[in-house]
Amino acid sequence: MMKIFLSGLSLIVPVGIICYVLLWFLNTTEKVFRDMLLTFFPHDFYIVGMGFVFGIVLIYLVGLSLKFWFVKKLRYLVEELIDRTPILSSLYGGMKDFFRFFSNLKNKDRKIVVIVNFKNIETKMVGFVTLETLNSFDSLDLKDSVMVYLQMSYQMGGYSIVVPKSSITHIDLGIEEAFRLVMTAGISMDEEKE
Repeated sequence: MMKIFLSGLSLIVPVGIICYVLLWFLNTTEKVFRDMLLTFFPHDFYIVGMGFVFGIVLIYLVGLSLKFWFVKKLRYLVEELIDRTPILSSLYGGMKDFFRFFSNLKNKDRKIVVIVNFKNIETKMVGFVTLETLNSFDSLDLKDSVMVYLQMSYQMGGYSIVVPKSSITHIDLGIEEAFRLVMTAGISMDEEKE
């Protein structure tokens, strides 16, 4: 009886959390962009959901505008200003790198999923190659090394480590599948087999 209850709970809790986060995102987006819309249009014209749609369209148009050289130049100038501001540069740089990392993961052509072999402690870990050439570290003589990101299970963080290329083995595993494997400590793979 307890196993059936836990089985039901294992479905309801993740779905509930996803629904809650999705509803929070939709509600927040709607509120922010609704206020923008109401500055230009009368209240009678507004229909619930227009704020969200306007937000999606606006984000798409901003992304599209980044293809024009003058917008790229403006972005460059703004980023230069942010880079000169002490606390903002750290926050902005970190967020930018975070999104760049996850957008690069969608590049299916790169074989970045690896097993890192820690020979001294007879341990292996699944990781993601994030940097194949370490030119920034010339003084450290790391020519035959790579940077690997090791995601922690059930966490939003991980470790970036530098290891010799001889310590990694590329594995034939999709990026999303590998992330699911690591994030759930392998539990998700057991469920797929059942």
